[in-house]
Amino acid sequence: MIEILVTIVLVILSGYIIYRNIKKSSKGECNCSDCDTHCPKYDDKIKIKK
Repeated sequence: MIEILVTIVLVILSGYIIYRNIKKSSKGECNCSDCDTHCPKYDDKIKIKK
C-alpha cells in the first residue's frame, strides 16, 4: 500500500515539474531549476544588456 502512495506522489511531482518547465519554455523564460550562469537563456540576457 505504501509503495502505491509513494509512486502516486512521485508521478504527481514529476508531472508538475514537467508542466512548469513546459509553461516557462513557452513563455521564453529559463526552464532551468535555478537559472545559474550555465543557463543559455541567462547568457542571452547578459548579451542584450551589454
